[in-house]
Amino acid sequence: MSDLIDATPIDAQSETEFLKVTDNQDGTERCIAYKKSSGQNSPGILFIAGFMSSKDANKPTALHSFCQKQGIPFVRFDATALGETKGPIELKDARFSHWLQDAEEVLVHLTEGPQLVIGSSMGGWIASCLAKRYPEKVCGLLLLAPSINFSDYYVQRLRKNAPPELLEVLEKGESFEYNDPKYGPYPLSLRVFQEMIPYELPLEEDGGYPVRCPVRIIHGTEDTYSPYMNSLKLLTGFETKDVQLTYIKGTGHHLDDPDSLDMIYKTILSMMSILQSKL
Repeated sequence: MSDLIDATPIDAQSETEFLKVTDNQDGTERCIAYKKSSGQNSPGILFIAGFMSSKDANKPTALHSFCQKQGIPFVRFDATALGETKGPIELKDARFSHWLQDAEEVLVHLTEGPQLVIGSSMGGWIASCLAKRYPEKVCGLLLLAPSINFSDYYVQRLRKNAPPELLEVLEKGESFEYNDPKYGPYPLSLRVFQEMIPYELPLEEDGGYPVRCPVRIIHGTEDTYSPYMNSLKLLTGFETKDVQLTYIKGTGHHLDDPDSLDMIYKTILSMMSILQSKL
């Protein structure tokens, strides 16, 4: 293990703050909880958490400490209905469109200058959307166990594995409480996945998705949430030629163990050097 790993506590600049967001569909307001610290280096880093995860999970907390040590501006946030974020939308009604808007609002209003956007799991999908929509702001992507276009995969899994009484609930469009071994219980429905479909990326077409910035991908071979072979599609599906994929043998989905974090830290430093030369 290298000496890059840093256990320094987060400083007072990283107390939870709130960003008011007006929903672009129904006009309601919510307050996105975030933690932010400054630094003298550029680009800054925006971290986007995965499905049902939060800004205070092990990985974003560790990355925040690391970036403070390195003098890199860092922002992490809780998406709609998760963590400390406040608003009228309940978790059972939260959708991909809400989470994408949250990330857009944070990128536009809470970051200064170009950003290396780190997307974990479903956050990798959202980060890829941001790279297309804001090419002037997103100068690099680091995708950690990216879960992209997974809606149909999970719908089929639910339909195959759900007992008959639960399947009946799902097909009616109702939600049920799913007890995740990592995140605990949360409401789940077919609708949350079906409403992701319009946001799917055209990865089957060679260079079909206009991500033009440098991209680095890290994925564990024992990932039971997002099959690691899916990351191969990003090598050809993104327009950019500057894509590198690293597999960590024997590692699972969350990439928050010391060796995985060490790999992420090294990748951040490498990308910072490359991106600084382009700014």
